Amino acid sequence: MRTLWISILLVVFSLAGSAADLAGKYKGSWTGGAANGDIAMSFSKGDDGAWKAEVSFTISGQDVKCKVKSTKVDGAKVEVVYDFSFGDTTLESTATAELKDKTLEGTYKTKSIDDGSAVDEGTWIVTAS
Repeated sequence: MRTLWISILLVVFSLAGSAADLAGKYKGSWTGGAANGDIAMSFSKGDDGAWKAEVSFTISGQDVKCKVKSTKVDGAKVEVVYDFSFGDTTLESTATAELKDKTLEGTYKTKSIDDGSAVDEGTWIVTAS
């Protein structure tokens, strides 16, 4: 029985460690249906213990700043929802990934804020810098 509890505690601490390793700045790339570019993210914990993120990326050589709406971290899994303007359109992306070592790799889906229609989807990968 004691061995079982020690095993459970080790699993809990290892999952907590994965989330703790998330803090920092990351740089990498994204690839979508019709375009690709660079992406930068940073993650930190606020005073309340909640995760916070910052996101920016490039498309066609243009820097795009994002407004992060939510950041969820569950062990090594991450979900970031953010808005950005492209031309006259405001879009929302949901990016999900899993942290392995110092790399986040995942997918994103982008939709129009106006009507909720799908705009793009693809993959992204960033590494701690």
